[in-house]
Amino acid sequence: MTEPTETKQNPVESFVDYVQDALEIVQFKTGQIDKTAKDEGAFVMGMVIIALSGIALAIGRFDFPGLVFNPVLAVVFAFIWTGLLHLLATLVFKGEGDFIEFFRPISHAYVLLWAMVIPFFWFPLGMIAGLWAAAVCVLIVERIYGLDRAKAIATVAIPIGAFLLLLFVFGGMMLFWLMMRSLGW
Repeated sequence: MTEPTETKQNPVESFVDYVQDALEIVQFKTGQIDKTAKDEGAFVMGMVIIALSGIALAIGRFDFPGLVFNPVLAVVFAFIWTGLLHLLATLVFKGEGDFIEFFRPISHAYVLLWAMVIPFFWFPLGMIAGLWAAAVCVLIVERIYGLDRAKAIATVAIPIGAFLLLLFVFGGMMLFWLMMRSLGW
């Protein structure tokens, strides 16, 4: 396969090549992770892949205003997620790696979230894709930051665990508030 950054390729061919690269990344192919991390053109195509995951969610939920807002929110969330993982990997676990080189393969892993395009099944497919993406993130953290498997798992698990804990706490508070309100308190 030709390099996606060659100037001879048209944008559609380049996009298709990057999607093929993304599919290799989510198949845990370490050589493709390393190649994408170094490919300067992968940043822009990664942003496109992320934005398309937001569009897929909007279509799957029949959320037509989401066709505009979801791609933007997906890109913002991707930077927050990647930044958080970068900080954990470098500051907490003392890994050494570059944020942009980390962002490139992570952004390509968002191709998994395209599965949410299927109406009525967007939520279970999103959960499955999210779990798979977490496993891919662990491998990418290992590769880019040179961390061992346990530290890479912790890097990904800490923010996921914190999010689930907050969801549980605030969900419980909301349920309690609704119960008290229904009792007239």
